[in-house]
Amino acid sequence: MDEEARRRTLLALIALAEGHSPADCWDDQRAEELLRSQSTPDELRHLGIDERMIAHLFPESDGR
Repeated sequence: MDEEARRRTLLALIALAEGHSPADCWDDQRAEELLRSQSTPDELRHLGIDERMIAHLFPESDGR
């Protein structure tokens, strides 16, 4: 996958993971799982994700 396609995919997953409506619950959890497995905290910082979200996604490393 080229870098631009990867960036778009991660941004779409971030948008899903940040959604908080009851209807989005399953999608939120799945997006979070995918972000954990397919990215790093530093990569998400580079994309502009909020530090609180990074800490939520990577609690074992305190977001670092």
